[in-house]
Amino acid sequence: MIYTGYYAKLKKYEEAGLTPISIAGRAPEFYKGVQFKKFAPSWDIFSKWKSGEIDNFQYTERFNQEILGKLDKEEVLKFLDSFETDIILLCYEKSGDFCHRHIVADWIESELKKRVEEYPI
Repeated sequence: MIYTGYYAKLKKYEEAGLTPISIAGRAPEFYKGVQFKKFAPSWDIFSKWKSGEIDNFQYTERFNQEILGKLDKEEVLKFLDSFETDIILLCYEKSGDFCHRHIVADWIESELKKRVEEYPI
């Protein structure tokens, strides 16, 4: 199973036996686990969203076109299937907040036909 979550709950995820995978452009200093930066937004997209230059809708459109639209689906599938435990894709924002991990989850479900859920808190 693939889950999504956020760094503040890392210890809980590890205690549950999940393998955490950072999908942020830059993981927090304390995070020492696996990273998959191919799911990270570009600095341009992120900084324009953070400054308010683009909204959530524009962010989503750009992220889908510029990041997810250029991925090799077979390579991503091979990576996601390479773990012996369930995995959790991590970023910074809390569960109910707008975050690119939810866009990634939708893409995985639609393009790779794998179920993805936000890990229950």
